[in-house]
Amino acid sequence: MIQRKGKIRRYRKRFMQALLVTVFLLALCLTIAWFAFPFPLHKLDRWQTSPFVFDAHGRYMLSVVSPQQQWCVPVPLSDVSNWMIQATIAVEDQRFYSHPGVDPFAVWRAAIQNITAGRVVSGASTLTMQVCRMMEDRPRTLTAKGIEAFRALQMDRIRTKEQILETYLNMAPYGGNIRGVEAASLLYFSKHARDLNLQEAALLAGLPKSPSRYNPRIHYEAALQRSRIVLQSMYEQGILLQHQRDEALAAGAPSHPLERQIHAPHTAWMALSRRPAGGRTTINLSIQTEIERHTREHLTTLPAETELAAVVIDIEQASIVALIGSSDFHDPKDGQVNAALSRHSPGSALKPFIYATAFQGGRLAADSIVYDIPLDLAGWQPENFDRTYSGPVPVHQALTDSLNIPALYIAGHIGLARCYGILESAGISLPSNVNRNAGLALVVGGVEVSLLELTSAYALFGRRGMARPARLFPDDPVQKETFVLDANVCATVNEILSCRHRRPTGMEDTNPDQIPWFMWKTGTSSGRRDAWAVGHNHRFAIGVWVGRFRGTGRLAYVGAEAAEPLLAKLFLLPDLRNDIDPPSPSAIVVTRPIPRPNSTQSDLRILEPADGRLFIAMDQPLTIRPKVNQQIPLTWFLNNQLIADPSLLRLAPGRYRLLCIAGTGDSAASTFTVQ
Repeated sequence: MIQRKGKIRRYRKRFMQALLVTVFLLALCLTIAWFAFPFPLHKLDRWQTSPFVFDAHGRYMLSVVSPQQQWCVPVPLSDVSNWMIQATIAVEDQRFYSHPGVDPFAVWRAAIQNITAGRVVSGASTLTMQVCRMMEDRPRTLTAKGIEAFRALQMDRIRTKEQILETYLNMAPYGGNIRGVEAASLLYFSKHARDLNLQEAALLAGLPKSPSRYNPRIHYEAALQRSRIVLQSMYEQGILLQHQRDEALAAGAPSHPLERQIHAPHTAWMALSRRPAGGRTTINLSIQTEIERHTREHLTTLPAETELAAVVIDIEQASIVALIGSSDFHDPKDGQVNAALSRHSPGSALKPFIYATAFQGGRLAADSIVYDIPLDLAGWQPENFDRTYSGPVPVHQALTDSLNIPALYIAGHIGLARCYGILESAGISLPSNVNRNAGLALVVGGVEVSLLELTSAYALFGRRGMARPARLFPDDPVQKETFVLDANVCATVNEILSCRHRRPTGMEDTNPDQIPWFMWKTGTSSGRRDAWAVGHNHRFAIGVWVGRFRGTGRLAYVGAEAAEPLLAKLFLLPDLRNDIDPPSPSAIVVTRPIPRPNSTQSDLRILEPADGRLFIAMDQPLTIRPKVNQQIPLTWFLNNQLIADPSLLRLAPGRYRLLCIAGTGDSAASTFTVQ
């Protein structure tokens, strides 16, 4: 018996010695490995950030995958819902805050479960071990498990628990190619991770266990069943009270995650082209949605295949609030063309800047008289839109009626260089050869501009003459304001073009008290290819363009008819309207008036054919003998073509304009129809 006890003591002593040696050797190996293989911190940034575009309030607009073809948006732990944090710990690693990176109790439990089942049914991975596995892909083997455990012990020593949890939430797979809770929250629920409620957090927290099996877009019911397990686990660990669990289970499932739709697509892609990393824009999706609705309604009143663009700019912030680039972004033919950025002829939409230049130089005032008479510019004989002349008219009427002849005459006398300078200072980019290729034709749309540029330029009339480039990102560097026009000059232009003195098209019968203050100007390009309406109400500058991408004109494409009604409706929107009337401007002092043109309206009149007369031609061309009220030498034009012998005209059915000009410059015109 004594010998037997002695043997037991010797064996026990040898076992303890062997155990101590083993522990020592293991500790020595771990120590050597600890210093020989330091933790690879750089691999924690394995996933590159996916570009996401948001509106001014952080609402989702657009996202694209990262170069690694993953959706990933890292966020600090403070920007993650507390429900999401607690649900993740409850279902993945309930002793996360107490173990050193490896949970020995979980290892012991997993070993018993695996031995009992005869196969691997539990891995005993902690959140820290999962982070180590995600940063270095390895086959699921026992050796890989050992390496993960070693790395987890290292990581727990050099990172805080909060840092480890933040890393996990930013790297964990949440179905498909979605990495991280922020990307998952945005793509599944269109909200940021900080705004997740309990039910949504429980659903997301259950996905990393098997992202493909629980992908809510493919296996929604399985994902819901998994979320119930998460809620029960939170209850069993005391995170939820019974009534909280029951309320969450009875509250109904989160909305079924759908494929993400792009909001404000033209603007979102424009933002991504300007800033490839994405970010928060100045777009207000609430306003954008309202404008899109009104745009769709307005398109039903226009010919088929009509395209439409609209821009809204916050005047004080110089920020783009809404932008529509085409009638249908998803049109495979040309829907993705952004007409707000493409360049078109503005027609008469630049005339306010011509008159403002004259006001600035003390050459004209609002009540100055200008002359709408035939004008010959080195062989070019421009006409008004309606091909008539009004004679002497006050400036405010010439600008309101968009008369071409007075504007051309004014621009020629004040100097095109000054006009170019004002336009470029306002933010409208002009070609370097504008003087040679456009000249005075700039006044009537001889250069092309973009809707965004033109709307931003009109914003300076509401900014008391100060120009600022339009911003798309709130953190863009604040550009220094450029003084362009005197504040009273802007107020004068605003007064002339305001709804105090005229009604917008479509609102002729509306009570004036129901129309808030705004100013606007329309434009129609040659051939009626482009219709414009641009204005402001001191809060927002709004621009509308109507046309076709192929460049062909339509009779309906007149600024006052195709674009102005929509512009007026937008200024009436509750989020855009301004009910404060600005004060009236002071009178402008004219120091160097523009001289009266040599050719002005006189008493010369065409007696036959009388203006507006209708003739009926029977079976042969109609014969007309023109007559005037004076016996003086005259030069005659029919539809802008010189007439060699005006004493007898033989005319086929059609609409005609007859013009006679005396040697003194006096002229008269008559428009008539032959049927």
